[in-house]
Amino acid sequence: MSSELNVLIPDGNSTWALSVMNCLSENSDYKLFVLSNKKRTGTKYSKNTNYYKFYKSTTDQEWLDFVIQEVATHNISVIIPIAENEIRFFINNSHFLPPSVKVIPLPKIHDFETAIDKHQLSVFLDFHKLPHPKSQYFDSLNSYFNNEFRLHFPVLMKPLHEKGGDGISKFETKAKLDKYLKKHTDFKDFFIQEYIDGYDIDCSVLCQNGNVLTHTIQKGNLQGHNAFAPQLGFEFLKNEEVLSVVKQVMQKLNWSGVAHIDLRYDSNKNDYKIIEINARFWGSVEGSKFAGINFPDLAIQLAMDEMIERKQFDEIHYMRLKGVLKSIRRNPSFLFKKKFLLNNSEAKSFLKDPIPTCFKFIEWLGRRF
Repeated sequence: MSSELNVLIPDGNSTWALSVMNCLSENSDYKLFVLSNKKRTGTKYSKNTNYYKFYKSTTDQEWLDFVIQEVATHNISVIIPIAENEIRFFINNSHFLPPSVKVIPLPKIHDFETAIDKHQLSVFLDFHKLPHPKSQYFDSLNSYFNNEFRLHFPVLMKPLHEKGGDGISKFETKAKLDKYLKKHTDFKDFFIQEYIDGYDIDCSVLCQNGNVLTHTIQKGNLQGHNAFAPQLGFEFLKNEEVLSVVKQVMQKLNWSGVAHIDLRYDSNKNDYKIIEINARFWGSVEGSKFAGINFPDLAIQLAMDEMIERKQFDEIHYMRLKGVLKSIRRNPSFLFKKKFLLNNSEAKSFLKDPIPTCFKFIEWLGRRF
């Protein structure tokens, strides 16, 4: 890409916006225009932000009118929604935008809704005979207590639409699950899945019409704040079995755009099972960039009808900034591993653009105390 391109990020307040912007900052041709429904976010203070505007939308129509106005005012060439809410909005409304602006590849709405709903995804995977844990969905407590429970313990109870492992609980016996549910009579619906002995492994993809154009695979090696939270450190590795399973589900969904697929290796069955699909950008997207695959940049190239280079990712170790801090707390000498910190962690992005992360930390302190 050889000419300057004005890129609109419509959800600068999303959890993953700063990571995506750090990836896009690698391309000097991009000028980043950021919209947000919060007055102040980390992205507002990034040196990579060319323009930041707060707008508190109340309806989809108001938001669409505002986006169209911003596209015209700033001569926007491409829009890159990041989180699932905004991706859904542009799936439903891209055809109302002026023809001068492109949106990165996105799936069809039915396929999108199937992917992000744990229950719908389980039904879909079962229908297509793709590997996944056995599960049950209950639309009420009465449904749970009055119907046959068909799963083997231990099990995981999962919220249908939470992110980052939030709200997941593990139960070793039905008696413990029953006791827990009797205490939480406010539950309207819930999803229960058999626990798989093994380990987590993830695959990030960029697809077009069901074809995986590029991917990375990563296996965690540094746990987050709990067993179900995103890993803070991981290794990128080649795994044809994982890729084969992911290619099958993306083809069945006829997927276009990015996705991050959580899988788990089943040590009893010696296979890989699909756990869930994040139909959005993800927290370790910068890690993929360090491994050689810059997903946000490639998505924009696809939107602009450019051919993207098909390349293999590098097998590297990578660490989130929280993982770096955790490692330093454990072993202060880790601070002096300069080569690793600059080439295999988010420390490099932080040093180049520290204010957004500092702002997010201050926000976190405010919430905590």
